[in-house]
Amino acid sequence: MAEVLCGVCNSEPKKYKCKNCALPYCSVPCFKEHESTHANDAPTSAAPVEPEIPQPPPPAPVPRYLKNKADLSVFATNPKFQELVKSYPVLLPALQRVYAATIEPDEDDQPRRGGRGGFRGRGSRGRGRGRGGRHDDAPHRWTQKQGDNDAMKMLKGYRNREDTDEEMQAVVAYLQLVEETLGDAGV
Repeated sequence: MAEVLCGVCNSEPKKYKCKNCALPYCSVPCFKEHESTHANDAPTSAAPVEPEIPQPPPPAPVPRYLKNKADLSVFATNPKFQELVKSYPVLLPALQRVYAATIEPDEDDQPRRGGRGGFRGRGSRGRGRGRGGRHDDAPHRWTQKQGDNDAMKMLKGYRNREDTDEEMQAVVAYLQLVEETLGDAGV
């Protein structure tokens, strides 16, 4: 096997390797001569480079349908609202249900679609029907817009009810207070 010679003097066999460029050298004088070629290079054994900490992404822009969002925190100290809560003990739970519609449900809380118990066998829809349409087994994805729309449907449902139960009266009185207080910026 051929011995590898010093890359600086080319006369002695190699004993060491340069840590920067892996050039073989035989002695300290050859190393010092070669080291001058790396004088312009940045030192590789300097302080370790700190890892770059990933920054969170910038917040998503506010959707158009929420840009004119009214600040309802003024109701916490509003005496008319406090009077409504005392008059209608069912008001807070009703408002909490409306608010809960605007929050993404946990996976465990989401209703399952499809499954057992339906007419899934042959011939339940007639010959040749029911193919290629929407599958009820497809997972349902919740979105913030959908949650806001569901909450608005609940509120409008209270307004449009024919019966006169206490919960409906409480929510309607609250909605009237919101309209009085906030005007067009409210509901």
